[in-house]
Amino acid sequence: MSFEQYWEVFVKWWQLVAVCLIVAGTGSFCVSLIIAPTYRATALIQVVIHSGGDQSNINELLASNQLVQTEAALATSDPVLRQVAAQYPTLSVLLLGKMVSATPRLNTQLFAIDVLDTDRVRAARIANDVAATLIKQQGQARSQENQTNQQQLQQEIDTTQQKIDEIKAQLADASTATNTTGELQERLTTLQQHSTQWQSALAQLELLEAQSSNFLQVMQDAQPAVQPTQPDVFLNTVIASGIGFMLGCSLLLFFEHIDQRIRTPEALGQVVPWPVLSSVKDPDSGGSFMHAVKNDRNIEAYRILRSNIGFAEVDKPLRFLMVTSTFAKEGKSTVAANLALMMAHAGKSTLLIDADLRHPTLHEQFGLAPDKQGLSNAILTCSVSLPVFTPLQFQSLLSPVKNVGVVPLHNFIHAVGIPNLGVMPSGPLPPNPSELLSSKAMQRFFSSLKSCGAEVIIFDTVSLLGLADACELASKVDGTIVVVDTLRSRKTGLLQAKTMLSTAGAHVIGCVLNQQPRTLNQQPRTFKKVTPAFSALTALAADALDEDAGEGQDHFGMTDGIAPVVMDEFR
Repeated sequence: MSFEQYWEVFVKWWQLVAVCLIVAGTGSFCVSLIIAPTYRATALIQVVIHSGGDQSNINELLASNQLVQTEAALATSDPVLRQVAAQYPTLSVLLLGKMVSATPRLNTQLFAIDVLDTDRVRAARIANDVAATLIKQQGQARSQENQTNQQQLQQEIDTTQQKIDEIKAQLADASTATNTTGELQERLTTLQQHSTQWQSALAQLELLEAQSSNFLQVMQDAQPAVQPTQPDVFLNTVIASGIGFMLGCSLLLFFEHIDQRIRTPEALGQVVPWPVLSSVKDPDSGGSFMHAVKNDRNIEAYRILRSNIGFAEVDKPLRFLMVTSTFAKEGKSTVAANLALMMAHAGKSTLLIDADLRHPTLHEQFGLAPDKQGLSNAILTCSVSLPVFTPLQFQSLLSPVKNVGVVPLHNFIHAVGIPNLGVMPSGPLPPNPSELLSSKAMQRFFSSLKSCGAEVIIFDTVSLLGLADACELASKVDGTIVVVDTLRSRKTGLLQAKTMLSTAGAHVIGCVLNQQPRTLNQQPRTFKKVTPAFSALTALAADALDEDAGEGQDHFGMTDGIAPVVMDEFR
C-alpha cells in the first residue's frame, strides 16, 4: 500500500486509533495515581586498592577486572540479606531480595546499593545496613584468610629455623668431618635465605592485613528520598498512550483487511472494474418520495446518471437497460424508477418494466392495482401464435392496436400520468421465473419490444446472488447497471456478482453508489401509493404542457413545485 492509501485508511478508522490512545493513556494515568508510591535510596561503595606492599599481590588485584562486579554481586547474596533481614521482623529474605539491587558504575571502582520501598526512611536504613553488613562480612573473611596465611608462614619459618639450628650445632661439633663441613655450610646458607623470604612474606601479610581491613569504604550514605521514584505518572501516561496509538494502528490495519464493506467509489474501484455512474443519497426525511424539484439533493445525481449513460452510447446505442444489485434492498427499484423518470423528462419515450417476478414493487410505487396485467402476461401471450401488427408510436401503446405486424403490448403497458413514460408491472408471479425469462417466448417478447416505439426500455430485476433471473435477462439487454448500497454490499458479494455477469456475457455500464445514512437493522417503512388526487394533478399538468408544447415547456409532466415521485423502497 502507498502512503496515500495508508492515510485514507487512517482517516477512515481514526476514531478507533483515538479510542485506543485515550483508553490506554487514561488507564495508565489512573493506575499511576492509585498505586502506592515507591522511594529509592542509594548507598555508594568504593573498592580501595592500596599500592604499597607485595607487588605480585597488587598485580593480582589489578588483574581482576571483575572485582567491583564481584563485590556488587556479594551485596545481594543470601548471607548479607539474611543478616540484614534479621533486623526487620516484617521483611523476609525473599522480599528483601526484590527490594535490594547492586549496580557497578562503569569504568570506576564504585558500585551502588539501591533499595526500593514504600517507606522512604526504611529504604535508606536498609541500604546503609546492607552496605555495613557487606563491609563487615568481607573484612572478616579477609582477616581470617590473612591469619591462616600468617600461621602457615610462621610454621615455615619455625621449621626452617629449627633446621638452621641443627646445622649450626653440627658445624660447632669438633668431631664433624672436614669433608662435610662445606656441604653443611651450603645448606645453612640456603636455609637462611628461605627463612629471610618467609619472614619478609610474613611481614608483607601483616602489612596487607592492616591495609585491607578497610578495602570497602562507604563513599555516600543512603538518605531518605524526597520525591517518589515510582510511579512516574507523566512517563507512564506517555508510554501507555504510545502503546495505545500503535495498538490502534495495528487494529485499523487488521479491520481494514477484514472489512468487506464498500463505502467509497475508490473502494468500489479496487474490487470491480466498473465505473461509478452516480452517487445517490437517502431521500429527505420529510417523506418516502423523491421529489423532483430543484432543491432535491438527488435530482442532480440522477441527471449525472442519465448523462453518463448517454456517454456510454457513443459506440453502441443502449436501448435495453437492466438495473440490478448484488443483494436485495439495495435500492435497485428506486434507481430504476427514477432513471425512467429522468429519461422521460429528457423527452425520450421510456418504458419501465418490473422484471422482478419474485418480489415486485413498481406497481405499488406508481399506484397501480395488483391485478394489472404485466410482464408475465406479455410473455405468455408471446408464447401463443398470434397475428402480427405494424409498429406504432410509443404514445399509441395505451390504445388498442388495429394494424398487423407485431405482438400487441398495449394491454400490458399502463399510463401513470407522466408524459413519455409507460410502466409494465410484473403481472401474476409465475412458479418458475428463471425458466420463463429464458424461454423462447421471452425472445419473441424482446422482438415485440424492439417494435413498440419506446426509445429506452428499463428492466427492474431481482438481485444477482442466489437467483438466475437477472443473469438470464442480462444476456439479452444492451447494458446492465449495478446498484451498490454502501451499508449492505460486501466485497465478496460483488466479486461473485462480477463473475456471474461475466459468465452471462453481460455488458456492465457501471455502478450507482447508494450512500444511504441509515442502519442495517432499520425496518423498511410501508410504501405510500400515489393517490388519485396526485395522479389528477399530474394529468392536468401534462395537459397544460401539451397545450404549450410549442413554447418549449418541460416534458417531465410537471410545473414548478409539482412533480411525479417514486417511492424509496428502503424507507
